[in-house]
Amino acid sequence: MKKVLIASTALVAAGLMTAGSANAAEKIKLNLGGFSKWWVVGAWQDSGFEAGTGRGYANVDVKGDNEIFFGGDTTLDNGMKIGINIELEAGGNVETSQTPPDVIDKSYVFIESGIGKVIVGSEANGTVLLHVMAPDAAGNWGGEALLQSGASIVQPTNVVVMRTTEIDTDDNADKITYVTPTFYGLTLGASYIPHASGGNGLSKGEDNYNQPASMSVYGVGAGYANTFGPVGVKLSTGFVWGDANAAGVTGDLQELSAGGQLAYGPVTVGGSYRQRILDEKGGVGVAPLGTNIDGYVWDAGIQYDGGAWQISFAYLYSANEDSTAAGQDALTLYQVSGKYNLSAGIDLVASGGWAEWNDESQKVSGNTGDANHNEGWMIATGLSLTF
Repeated sequence: MKKVLIASTALVAAGLMTAGSANAAEKIKLNLGGFSKWWVVGAWQDSGFEAGTGRGYANVDVKGDNEIFFGGDTTLDNGMKIGINIELEAGGNVETSQTPPDVIDKSYVFIESGIGKVIVGSEANGTVLLHVMAPDAAGNWGGEALLQSGASIVQPTNVVVMRTTEIDTDDNADKITYVTPTFYGLTLGASYIPHASGGNGLSKGEDNYNQPASMSVYGVGAGYANTFGPVGVKLSTGFVWGDANAAGVTGDLQELSAGGQLAYGPVTVGGSYRQRILDEKGGVGVAPLGTNIDGYVWDAGIQYDGGAWQISFAYLYSANEDSTAAGQDALTLYQVSGKYNLSAGIDLVASGGWAEWNDESQKVSGNTGDANHNEGWMIATGLSLTF
């Protein structure tokens, strides 16, 4: 994999060198873009969870997710495009309140030509860029969504599961990614992440499990999109593997994902699956690389497009092995979402659903009335602006 990525980078570099004195028509100028989402959220936690944690939770809150994009590119005389993208967290999100704050969400440069696109910097890996999952009308599905993230129905501390089918283990760690041109609907992507647990990487990933001290990660993925008469097809698959080494313990991490969507007229159905396996080896008295590593997550959903409005229903189940009891941590959720377009870049959005977080110890004991188990309903509505 490393050789493939180095080779692809060399091809692009060679193109730059053979351009000789070819200069860009003008210096890169940054353009502004981004999005702003604000939700008014109603959430009702399980009474046993509130009693077990010794605290009560408000039933109404305001949640936001805002980012400003700074990006631009220029084209050399030989046709090669060079550009930059920086994504700034703009408030309303836990990213800016964590320690240290994640003010810059992503930052990378890219070189693009007829042989593909090379991305260098902090960006999602190639499998995530091509991933297909269950549809959601409000764009409220994935690891940072209101219900899946635990931002509405609170995730108990001892429950640690994968919250999305995207292989986001390396999060936005600095990496090099190569994406091929699309050929008859097929696009390939590959990434190399030298230090997935450093900087912006594995230590703050969406899946929130105990990470090894160091890990280099490789990934390959494929995406396919095409139409056959009235039927639209989207497919994706990805494979990520890494070599971990911490305090004398070594392990091989492997992750697999697959997803697909079929669209016929206004109806789209889709789903996805992700599995993670850690084969670890260690000496006597050496702590394991991490807990809650082995597991799987899958989702499925359906969406109807009514033109100015869309409505969807989706389901997700996630289960992870733990090292403290003979069971699995689990997340189960159902969600209905809707969107109505008010004007260009302005949408009225709404989501409602139910989630259950369950620690493995609860399945063993049968007790669901303490701080290790929570379930409840969420309903939210708001505005989604893109610019």
